[in-house]
Amino acid sequence: MPRFPSKEWAERYCEELNKSEGYARAAKGWVWPILFVVRGGERKGFLLKLNNGKCEGVEWYDNPDEADAPYILEATLDDWLNIIQGKTNPLTAIMRRKLVLAKGSYSAIMRYPIAALEMVKTAQKVPIE
Repeated sequence: MPRFPSKEWAERYCEELNKSEGYARAAKGWVWPILFVVRGGERKGFLLKLNNGKCEGVEWYDNPDEADAPYILEATLDDWLNIIQGKTNPLTAIMRRKLVLAKGSYSAIMRYPIAALEMVKTAQKVPIE
């Protein structure tokens, strides 16, 4: 069982996104990679290469500041776990600044609320150590 965050977890998540018909439908039109960053103690991150409902790959960053991505989402480990476990809606988390859009367009993100929920449902299929 992979640890969150880790390269192994991110790779399994990418695989699960590609199996999700709901995500494939909801994310049509989304063509930008997203860098997911865990803030606080050990700052880590992974970039998902997302394109029209598919995940085309993962990049892992021990130092997420080295990554270049058009969209960057940041949260503490606890907030990420609450989102992944479905305890916190990702769009609500953005509005409450628990999930911070550090780079990218809010208006673009808000056009894909169902894709965000499908991403959370899919993340729940990847076990966490």
